[in-house]
Amino acid sequence: MATADDAQHTDSNPVEQQRCATGCDLRVNDARVNDFPASMRADVSVVIVSYNTRDLLRDALASLKAAAGPRTLETIVVDNMSKDGSADMVEREFPNVRLVRAERNLGFAGANNLAFDLARGRFLYCLNPDTVSHEGSIDTLVRVLEEDPRIGYVGPKLLNADGTHQLSAYRFHRLFSGFVSWSMLGLDGRFPHSPHALSLHHAYGCDQRIQAEWLLGAAILARRETIETAGGYDERFFLYAEEVEWCQRMHERGWIGCYAPEAIVTHIRGASTSHLDHTHAFNGHNPRLLIESHRKLALRTLGPVGLVLSQGSHLAGVALAWLRNLPVLPGANAEKRRKAALWIRYLIFPASFRPKAKRA
Repeated sequence: MATADDAQHTDSNPVEQQRCATGCDLRVNDARVNDFPASMRADVSVVIVSYNTRDLLRDALASLKAAAGPRTLETIVVDNMSKDGSADMVEREFPNVRLVRAERNLGFAGANNLAFDLARGRFLYCLNPDTVSHEGSIDTLVRVLEEDPRIGYVGPKLLNADGTHQLSAYRFHRLFSGFVSWSMLGLDGRFPHSPHALSLHHAYGCDQRIQAEWLLGAAILARRETIETAGGYDERFFLYAEEVEWCQRMHERGWIGCYAPEAIVTHIRGASTSHLDHTHAFNGHNPRLLIESHRKLALRTLGPVGLVLSQGSHLAGVALAWLRNLPVLPGANAEKRRKAALWIRYLIFPASFRPKAKRA
């Protein structure tokens, strides 16, 4: 399950070849793995990729027991060379967690794929380190999959840190999705049933169980057989948009996605990149990586001509948003104008982004 082109486990899986009958350390794919007996089995393998999120990761791990209910869990943390002591914290405070210390930054996709190869659960739960799982949420998501064999992947209702609802269920990207949904013109709210409006919540709210084409990658539970047929994350997406492409492949294989608001998870967005400047306009994300990843996605989905048209329409949309919020116009919003200016800058020159220096 390492890449989009390698959808099935094979007998040559290096992890399976090296797995010990008793607990030991393994070296697999540029990582050191604290392994556990092969006889251990679980209902759900929880996979968390960590990068400099030590305190948030602690809260995420501490919340899992209550979230699991009667389900048995195997928890795998892949630490992507954090410098804040995240891996040491896990080893010290959560001895039952399978800790993978990556010896290079594998990216979100690569780290998840490594954990998929190690996982033994019937269901695999991709969970961000900046989450707190509410009581019974994992059990609820598993029941959704158990009750309907057509559903291959499911996500919970996500809440912001202040308790407000966070958008997490979407349609796939189409030609004018950037213009309708990312231009700050409010078009997705005015035309919520348009195929170019990404968020399904504008049309269906946040408390109704619905089919979703793709789900925010902060929390996605999938069947093992779904991942085995569709493959793991595409490692060409180092960070961002990888869950969109992944859900797209699962959808193409005939699996249905589902948003299940009965399960609730709190998600603090952009924790791994919150120290970067200008990211407020991009929901805490690194704008260079965000734009580059979505261009790869558009190229895969829409082709070269579609990529040019979709990027052009997105740029036109944020340019209109900037003009709409000029100070001389009634109802102008200076913050929207500043965000639109940043979108224009990075859509044209994504490589111009430079992280701000951390204070000593």
